[in-house]
Amino acid sequence: MNLIRTADRHKLTADNRPGGCPAHSAGRFRLRADGTSRFDRHHHDFDEFWFVATGSATILLGDTELNVQDGDIIYTPADTDHDVLAITGPGDLHVFWLSWTLPVGASGQHLHRSPDAAAGHLVAFRRPT
Repeated sequence: MNLIRTADRHKLTADNRPGGCPAHSAGRFRLRADGTSRFDRHHHDFDEFWFVATGSATILLGDTELNVQDGDIIYTPADTDHDVLAITGPGDLHVFWLSWTLPVGASGQHLHRSPDAAAGHLVAFRRPT
């Protein structure tokens, strides 16, 4: 499949990846600005890119809080914790992700350093100061 229709919640996976495609996975996620969305602090054993399509948020990348907005690209190296701490509005956050080729032995999954991180948390709506 050469077309991934993310508006229909489709994503690129091992099951539909075209031959020769070096990406592990790609897709889109949306977090609502009403405080009802959940996210989990996690890391991967592979590199990942996020592209902020619309919205703004405060994210955690390693030990650094970043304010991201429309058009930003975030690179997360393997083994780096990342999280969405708050939506900063005015609307929902829409992010495309792209995970590159898996290193040998990589799980290809969200990995968590604690059960609390795996359980996830509500993502608050917070206006930036």
